[in-house]
Amino acid sequence: MKGLVIVGDYFEDVEMLAPVDVWRRHKEEITIASLMHRKEVVSARGIEMKVDALLEDLNLSNYDFLFIPGGPGVSKILVNLIEVNKTIDYFVKNNKFVCAICAAPMLIGRLGLLKDKNFTVYPGFEKQIISGKYLRTKGAVRDGNFITGKSMYYSIEFALLVIESLYNEKEKNQLLASLQGEN
Repeated sequence: MKGLVIVGDYFEDVEMLAPVDVWRRHKEEITIASLMHRKEVVSARGIEMKVDALLEDLNLSNYDFLFIPGGPGVSKILVNLIEVNKTIDYFVKNNKFVCAICAAPMLIGRLGLLKDKNFTVYPGFEKQIISGKYLRTKGAVRDGNFITGKSMYYSIEFALLVIESLYNEKEKNQLLASLQGEN
């Protein structure tokens, strides 16, 4: 499967890198794309990172799922970018998975896309989500084609839920065993 990760400056380091690491270990083709109109982005912890591509140079139809990591850049930068809404809308309209963790589920929910859906999000951001059922105690939640994660702590659980959703529970358990050094 092919996944598209979209990031701007001040993304949460672990929330972006841990899922990408898990998915690439599973041999998923992951493209990290910048929303900053440059191939270098700066994480929330001040780490400069070169990404694979600029979002504007990509064909969204080449991807099976979208992932948006959280971090302070979500509410300071991404929330103001029309490209984010357009990208989310494309994946929703084409019945593809839309995955987000920490503050990023707010980007989906503020569009009304989580209405009547179960979700989790970093506490406080649920107030910006139109309708839906906030599952505060859950680390990762899937409802239909939406997969949401609560915080950095749940990054691996979230990544494994994406694998289970794309494939099946057996595939997820095999990957989990590998990550734990069990096979």
